[in-house]
Amino acid sequence: MSGKKRRMERLFLGPNKRCLMVPLDHAPWLGPIKGINNPKKIVQDVLDGGANALLVTPGFLNQVAPIMKPDTGIVLRVSIVAGPSSEALQETPAATLKTALRVDADAVAVSIFFGRGGECSIMKWMSELIEQSYEYQMPVLAEMMPSSEKFFDAEAIAHVSRLGMELGADIIKTNYCGDPEAFKQILDAVGLPVVVAGGANQDGTNGTLGMVKELMEAGASGVAIGRRVWQSENPASLVRSMKEIMFPA
Repeated sequence: MSGKKRRMERLFLGPNKRCLMVPLDHAPWLGPIKGINNPKKIVQDVLDGGANALLVTPGFLNQVAPIMKPDTGIVLRVSIVAGPSSEALQETPAATLKTALRVDADAVAVSIFFGRGGECSIMKWMSELIEQSYEYQMPVLAEMMPSSEKFFDAEAIAHVSRLGMELGADIIKTNYCGDPEAFKQILDAVGLPVVVAGGANQDGTNGTLGMVKELMEAGASGVAIGRRVWQSENPASLVRSMKEIMFPA
């Protein structure tokens, strides 16, 4: 079994190859706000709920390593947004493939936010990382986000997601357009595992679970829901309910 296949199989589980990922990489952007102000507590909560993968920064992973489970998938964010800076339009390279290999990560993650400027620069770095990662069988997750005015537009999501595929990424993280049929067409156009971001916690637990159900019916490979989880009153319970939808007994 190749290293990439082994890593992908730790991220995507079960007969349908699904991933229940919780991103906990928001503090560089938002600061240590409530919900992620205590790294060990929130990690324990989401693991107790049944999350099989986490998206984290190198420093965050160092903090929570003592309570991590051996079979928990690790997606290591290697680009970080300099939140307090006026120049923080795109993320900045902050870790290397060597870092990911040292911590036995299952994938590395880079984001491109379109419409902010600097896209070509971060895309060039992403392409170089993909080339380096190929040699070491490390999957690359490309978080491809449309411009703010088209954040949930199906055509815009399809375009940026396809760009990630064309660059050679192994996994795409992007938004949900809100229409299962339109999202099926996006998945067909991309042809890679697509995990869907949750975004801001705007419509409560029922809205989150309804979205997860629609995504599974549309054929998404998983979710990468962060704020909706760690801003909820009971993160473990919400993750547990998500798991019941994604991995029915």
